[in-house]
Amino acid sequence: MGSSFTKMYDTVRKTANHSIEDYLTEMLAPMMECEEKLVSFMKKFVHNKFHSMQDIQVFTQRTYVKLASHAMDSRPDMVITFTMEKTRHIVFIENKLGSGEGNRQLRRYADHLKEQAKSGYHVHLIYMTKYYDPKQIEGLLVNESGSGTHQLQWYQFYQWLKNFEDNLYCKQVIHYMEGLGLNKNRQFTPADIHTIQNSMKIQSMLDDCLGGKVTEAFEKLFGTKKQWTNRAVQLRDEARYVLYNDQTDWKFVGCGLWLAEEEEDYPEVSIFMEVDPRCHRREEVLAAVDAFCRDHEGWNLEGPEDLNSWFTISFDQSLLHFLSAKDHIESIQTFMIEKLTELHQLKKNNPTLKWLEA
Repeated sequence: MGSSFTKMYDTVRKTANHSIEDYLTEMLAPMMECEEKLVSFMKKFVHNKFHSMQDIQVFTQRTYVKLASHAMDSRPDMVITFTMEKTRHIVFIENKLGSGEGNRQLRRYADHLKEQAKSGYHVHLIYMTKYYDPKQIEGLLVNESGSGTHQLQWYQFYQWLKNFEDNLYCKQVIHYMEGLGLNKNRQFTPADIHTIQNSMKIQSMLDDCLGGKVTEAFEKLFGTKKQWTNRAVQLRDEARYVLYNDQTDWKFVGCGLWLAEEEEDYPEVSIFMEVDPRCHRREEVLAAVDAFCRDHEGWNLEGPEDLNSWFTISFDQSLLHFLSAKDHIESIQTFMIEKLTELHQLKKNNPTLKWLEA
């Protein structure tokens, strides 16, 4: 069962200005209003001097008007203010999941904090990322009394938050973070080691599934596939190992294996086309896809929820289905070619929708 936060984000994620980073920030804000958790957080990631706090306030997406040397306004993901021993503190937190730092973003934040320091605040800048993203930020603020700049990764925040998993709200946040892959395990299990030892064999088998006659059929029907390195990008970002290409006008075709969300489930072999909301002939494509699914059993249309959402047409088959065959790879290849040929009918029957030349 998915986290309640997953369900809420699925409702709002297709809005024009949606950002999972902003959504996650809003989720964390109520926890930081709790003195116990904020003291623990500051001790863990900033300085161990922190203890009792008063007048805690938490703001999200708060805008600071640009300074004379800035090209734009600044809007940290989270701003926290509190008093400790009659000293006021202000904390800027910027979190990143997949995106990188904006235009001089951290330096702009540091400049604003320096202005706050002139008024007597102790100031802190925290930069939290999913991936290792080293920044030369140590000199942006003077490090004194715990003030200064600090970097951490989301897995470190996750491990800290696990201390509060008895709290129902925190437990839901933890569950949601696990769904986003922010709970990186720092210990290898025997199963992990076995997988590492066999990773070259597994990758070779996956490439065999997608190579040879499947690649030949794919390029004959839909044009040149993206380079092999795209498979690694797709695996990292989308949890799938696929052949993939751009059919022009924000339409994309692919085939391969999608990893299951739950470890006990099997991956799915999938043939699919996905359409970005920026597609210029979106309504025409959607109508054609809808008609195709009605005429071809087993093909499913997922989405769109609204005008700003992607939609995908796919034919999916559990990997378990192929394990009774004598030659698993041959069976998977036959299936993919058959379904790619079916999907090509959509292209053939709708030539005016702008397709990549095969």
